[in-house]
Amino acid sequence: MALAFSEESRRALDEMRSEFPDPGSLLIPALQLAQSDFGHLSYEVLQYVAAELEVPVSTAAGVATFYHNLFTQEHGRHVINICRTLPCALAGSGEVASRFEELLGIRMGETTPDGLITLRWVECLACCGTGPAVQIDFRYYEAFSPEQCEGVVAALRAGEIPPGYTAVPGGEP
Repeated sequence: MALAFSEESRRALDEMRSEFPDPGSLLIPALQLAQSDFGHLSYEVLQYVAAELEVPVSTAAGVATFYHNLFTQEHGRHVINICRTLPCALAGSGEVASRFEELLGIRMGETTPDGLITLRWVECLACCGTGPAVQIDFRYYEAFSPEQCEGVVAALRAGEIPPGYTAVPGGEP
């Protein structure tokens, strides 16, 4: 079966083409639409988006692998990103990661057997002064401690949003 954007995504992409006539400026929104439609950005999806925008596949792949909110592999319904850069590491991100691994029974880079949660290391979440930083489903959690992990896992398993997040680094909860 040939890949195709959903009707909604196709409409959104066509509307954005007039606002962003340069295909390069449309690449991130197009990849986000593709990820929404197809779940992740497999090589076939990257080829499809590249052809749609008439850009090299290597350009689409470079963007998809640079941004941690674009996924080139299958992932769980919820994604827990833990910053591993030096400020967060010094503030305790390793201990946070270890606690999540213990609670979830998986290692960094893996997804729980039920497909619910993926645990990943990421580079800088832009919270260097308030580390360790964790991002859960695009929500930021700063000054995160290992003691918070159990509540996060319980909330995600209950279908709830863990409390205490901000929409942007340094934002108000």
